[in-house]
Amino acid sequence: MSIPTLLEFASDKMLIHLLVKERAKCRRRNRTETHHHLDKDCDLSELTTRKKLSRLMPPRYSWVQPSKRVTLPNGARDTSKNAENALLLTISRDMRLQKQGHTFDYLDEQQAYFKRIRSLLASPRLAFHSPRLMPILKDTRQQPDGTLLVTCRPLSVYTQLDDKIILALTSRYLTRYFDRYLHDNILSYRPARNFLDQKHHVTDFNDGIRLIKTFRDSHASDTIYASDCDIKKFYDIIPHQVICDCFTRMLRKAQLSPEGQSQVMRVLSAYLSSYNFYTHALQQSRQCDEVFAKVRRRLHDSEHRNTYQLGWVDELLNGSPEQHEQVGVPQGGSLSLLIANIVLNDVDLAVLTHDDPHRLFIRYCDDMLLLHTDYAECCRLMKAYADSLTAHGLYFHPFKSLSECTRHDFWHIKSHHPFLWGDGDGNCNRYIGFLGYELRRDGRIRLRKSNIKRIEEKVHRQRFVLHRYRKTHNQADYEAHREKKCRTLLDGIQFYTAFDLPKFKRGSQYRHIQKLVQSLSRNPK
Repeated sequence: MSIPTLLEFASDKMLIHLLVKERAKCRRRNRTETHHHLDKDCDLSELTTRKKLSRLMPPRYSWVQPSKRVTLPNGARDTSKNAENALLLTISRDMRLQKQGHTFDYLDEQQAYFKRIRSLLASPRLAFHSPRLMPILKDTRQQPDGTLLVTCRPLSVYTQLDDKIILALTSRYLTRYFDRYLHDNILSYRPARNFLDQKHHVTDFNDGIRLIKTFRDSHASDTIYASDCDIKKFYDIIPHQVICDCFTRMLRKAQLSPEGQSQVMRVLSAYLSSYNFYTHALQQSRQCDEVFAKVRRRLHDSEHRNTYQLGWVDELLNGSPEQHEQVGVPQGGSLSLLIANIVLNDVDLAVLTHDDPHRLFIRYCDDMLLLHTDYAECCRLMKAYADSLTAHGLYFHPFKSLSECTRHDFWHIKSHHPFLWGDGDGNCNRYIGFLGYELRRDGRIRLRKSNIKRIEEKVHRQRFVLHRYRKTHNQADYEAHREKKCRTLLDGIQFYTAFDLPKFKRGSQYRHIQKLVQSLSRNPK
């Protein structure tokens, strides 16, 4: 069966689903906004994203409520999913009524908008607006004068509705038809698939721990060597030309028609042209301090005492101005996740040249782990992986050997030379770290200290939120709100340790976390 082109994939049904998702995201902010408050004579392209969605979607008062509500694992209602279902039911009902002679202005607006989207996809001059930089807190460090050096992650968000719809459409298209060409042990941002004897399963970081446990059990009597490699700022330094080359190879492998390939590459080219890290993130953050306003509010820095910056790698600044404009993809863009998988899948092929039952290679986004029962082969594979990263224009933290440092320094090393997983002296360590977990050879699993600290910070932030909430609500509402916050915190931790939750609950880490959450029951001062 031949793969349809991107333009053929852009059916009315698919575009309706994408619009519904966008409308459900802003359901809270648009509660008071109805079609009666909109200027129907105004051209749709002149409206803001929120008002466009109000013109293209049925008014809130006419929504058909689904008979069965979707709930989250903690028992609370999934408001986003329920809003999407209500919108789809309403549009389906109005389409049936339209065939019977009724008129709905928003359905006519939809058809005109769909034609506009398809014309943009077919246009050789397709272009996206540059995303808006929205830094989020990553790390803080105390300076000698007592203030903080605040490092932020350069999150960027596309705000125009046309850009969002086209990018979401392309992301769905590539995920549906090209995911099969990625190797199985890429665990991040994959659609539902058959994995580890589970059908229609969406892989997450817990599946990486399950793979490690399965490999350890099958080689219980063998020595196991471990190594990992950390890429420096993957999204900020990846060259645009490397992305285009990897996509070209993937499209040829899928045997997509020339017209289909040109459509995908046209969207990809427009996406890459709309952003580069040096101009749209680094320079903008240095020239306009207001981009850090949200982070300052979170740190209660109304007097601008702290120093704010974006994290970057020194190698990025060594290139020419022309090279600066051809590097980086926006963190937060829907296509960036697929770019990471497709490019790093190309890098991984240097390690996955043949099947080897004595090797385990796992990758979650840009975090990778390699296990092997033979030390020399493990060293060879890691060298091949590092060479492949260099060939793709990516930088990584230098490898360090455990024999050159203390055990305390193990968790501060970003990239490890192959070392023996187990007890002993020299180049060995009893724990390996992966995705926030620490795993011992005898089967013990614990959370990393940095994650425990992150949970403590969440609890302290919630204490401050509850303090403000109590000032404006009565005691009964406050108690109900506090119970909801405590349940949400514990549910998040349970998801994090879902691979072995009963055992984790018997450990000291969970008791410590539980006491922290229960401390919210005391009246905040």
